Amino acid sequence: MVMKLGENNLFDLIGGRPTLEKVHKIFYDKIYAHPWIGRYFEGIQQDVIEVQQSDFMSQIMGGPSNFCGKLPVPAHRHMMISEELFDVRTQLLVDSMTEAQVSPENQMLWLKLDQAFKKGIVKNSLGDCTLRFNTDEIVNFPNPHKKSA
Repeated sequence: MVMKLGENNLFDLIGGRPTLEKVHKIFYDKIYAHPWIGRYFEGIQQDVIEVQQSDFMSQIMGGPSNFCGKLPVPAHRHMMISEELFDVRTQLLVDSMTEAQVSPENQMLWLKLDQAFKKGIVKNSLGDCTLRFNTDEIVNFPNPHKKSA
C-alpha cells in the first residue's frame, strides 16, 4: 500500500523524511513515557524503533523504500493489543503530529494509512495471539488506570 495523491505523494506533502523523524521522535518519547503502552517497548532501543517506523512510513507514503524490518502484523502477533490500547496509540500519534505541526488534512491522510493495519494488529482475546518463535511469550499488560475486578 502506497499513498499517491495526484502528482504528489503523502511523503512529499508532509515535508519528507525530516517531518517523519520529528513526528516519530515526539511519538516515541510519548510512547516510552506512557505507563501502559510503554511496557510493550521495554528492552527495545527507542532510536532503533524510531528509524524503523520512519523507514516504514516513508515507504508506504510514497517516499524512499529503505524499510527492512518486520511488517506490522507479524511483528505484533504475539502481543495482546486491544482496541483500547490501539486507540491510546492513535491518540499519541495525533498529539505528536499536531506538536510537529503536520496539517490537519495531512494528519487525516496519515491516519488513514495507519488505521489500515489495525485489523491485523488488534486482538479480541489472548487466544488471538500467536508466538513468533518457540521461545516467545505472549506479551500482555493490563491498563494500569483500570481497577481489577
